[in-house]
Amino acid sequence: SVPARPAAPPPRPARPTDDTVRLNAGSAALPDPSLGARALGAVTPPAAAPGERNAPPGYPAESRRRGEEGIVRLSLRIDSDGRVDRAEVAESSGFPALDRAALEAARRWRFRPAMQGGLPVAATLNTAVHFRLTEAERR
Repeated sequence: SVPARPAAPPPRPARPTDDTVRLNAGSAALPDPSLGARALGAVTPPAAAPGERNAPPGYPAESRRRGEEGIVRLSLRIDSDGRVDRAEVAESSGFPALDRAALEAARRWRFRPAMQGGLPVAATLNTAVHFRLTEAERR
């Protein structure tokens, strides 16, 4: 004798279709892509804060008159709140006024803090500030 088959489930009603695109639909079911990095304790470095743009330094008037240009390389210590805790000149432009202007501006900047294990932590960020005059200013 052949065992009786269970009845097939009734067909599912068709979902109404619309032209709306749903972004991240069902994304909660996907694993967090940084889960492995967090489990290993990897540090995600600090970066520009989303939606924020740090104001560039003002060009010192005396440096502009003298035609001074250069690149100031800075080492910034970013605290767990994204604030610049410490700013140091890692490599001078060769012009103290440009170096000072870069440091003063950097101390007001804000960043997305570094993350470790899903928590914000303090970390160092190296960056460069470029001081360049326009062609007209060089004359």
